Amino acid sequence: MESQRRPYRSHKVPACDRCRRFKRRCTGGTPDRPCVLCGLQDVPCVISGSPKAQMNTRRTSRRVNQRRLEPTSAPAAPSPPQDNSGRLSTADGEGSQDNIGPDYHGSPDHDRSKIEMSMVACPVISEDIQILERYMSSKANALSGGLASHAVNSAPSVYLRVPRRREGLAISQNPGKQQKEILMQILQPYADELVRLYFDKYHPAFPILDEQSFIELYKSGDKLSPALTCEFFALSLILWKHSPTLKKFPKPDPQFIWNLAVEAMQHDFMAPGLSTVYSVILDMMGRPVLSVIMNTMNIGRAVCLAQSLGLNRDPTNWRRPKSEKALRIRLWWAVVINDRWSSFAHGIPPVVSRTQYDVPVPVLAEIVPETVQSEYRIKAAESFIRLCTLTVILGDVLPLVYDLNTNQKDVWKQIRRLETDLDGWEDSLPSYLQPAAGDQPSVSGSSSLRLGYLSVRLLLNRIALHAATLSDDLDRPENTKYHLSQLRKSAQEIAEYVCSLSKAQLQEFWLPCKSSQNNAPLSFPDARQIHHITSS
Repeated sequence: MESQRRPYRSHKVPACDRCRRFKRRCTGGTPDRPCVLCGLQDVPCVISGSPKAQMNTRRTSRRVNQRRLEPTSAPAAPSPPQDNSGRLSTADGEGSQDNIGPDYHGSPDHDRSKIEMSMVACPVISEDIQILERYMSSKANALSGGLASHAVNSAPSVYLRVPRRREGLAISQNPGKQQKEILMQILQPYADELVRLYFDKYHPAFPILDEQSFIELYKSGDKLSPALTCEFFALSLILWKHSPTLKKFPKPDPQFIWNLAVEAMQHDFMAPGLSTVYSVILDMMGRPVLSVIMNTMNIGRAVCLAQSLGLNRDPTNWRRPKSEKALRIRLWWAVVINDRWSSFAHGIPPVVSRTQYDVPVPVLAEIVPETVQSEYRIKAAESFIRLCTLTVILGDVLPLVYDLNTNQKDVWKQIRRLETDLDGWEDSLPSYLQPAAGDQPSVSGSSSLRLGYLSVRLLLNRIALHAATLSDDLDRPENTKYHLSQLRKSAQEIAEYVCSLSKAQLQEFWLPCKSSQNNAPLSFPDARQIHHITSS
């Protein structure tokens, strides 16, 4: 008979932490298996030390709590590296890239020791915390010089360590693992081809993942976040018919796969991390759009989680690897893009405010690494950059739609400024992002970008028409007729452009926003129709 790890009422072998906390009998188990109660509840069975040592730890936890603060000069995203070399690197800001994959694409529980995550402290008390830290922590003295140099142009930020899970709530140690296992049983024979399709078709025009780290984690086994894995393959299913290899086989039921992915993502929110933000973004990019309410709720949670993890702060001067800083910038802009364009399509006010982030627009050199540079990827990355700048303009237009106390006298000033910004944005586009003439192939994402520009132009014309109807000027009838004609012209341009789209253009990368005719100011092409065309 196999010997148990802890004999009954043993004082030599302590009970596990969970049984000790709830004062219950801890029996059964072996050195490599959990006790009976932890095994039934499917929770980690951990013995951190003797009861006496734990009591001493609890007594001193409050006194050393301030020593657990981390400055922005060496942030480690949600899971700070435990080694000193990961915290501070050389003066040029470069560090190791080993932790990028697990921290951003891996499961929050890929390292069982990481039961905490980093959360941004309130900016009001950040400076006070840093002052106290200099007196209470000897390690902070070595960091104080770096903090001063990085706080010249912006207020310093401080990261606090907070528990990743809710105490006392029994949840799976690896949320979404069950859904991932079911999904991989279905897609395992086609998984490699789906990964290749995603990074060939979607990734160049919407480069939010770190391709090298993601593929390394995927090939190394069970290290990818289960929720991220489910969302990744659910989104990749849209490209099934694009592969000469896959189109020979029957396509798995997309709705069943998406339901697995959504369920895994909901479980992942119980112990969130950076991979949770990625899961939401991939979920928002899926089509057809089946639940507008769920999408708006998910993007709201993603924005709050991203802000809690400090993604809304400019990491340019952080002492982290350049590749990691570029990855954080792209991830934040993916959150902003989905927040504002879903707000535009569904009639829900956006969550992100322009005054509450200082993250710069991504640059081409940080999106396309030298190892994978090609004309196709460079042009597609430029399309993503232009989408970010168009989203900035959209963020200035949306307050004119949703603000309830808009001053009508200032509306015309803002409309004229935004029209100038739109004209400047269009004039600055390179030739390969302009509407393709004849048989000239278009850049992936450029067709969606063009439709987005025409949509923002139409929205601005509707705002101008509404403002003209509320005006008390004597020339109100003439102004109303003029802006109505401009609105009709914008609507006609959209109709003509949508009708001119070819099958090849519809198979590009698209922002899958399905409009609601009661709220949205225009009619996007139905996402179900695009899904049908691209799958045929």
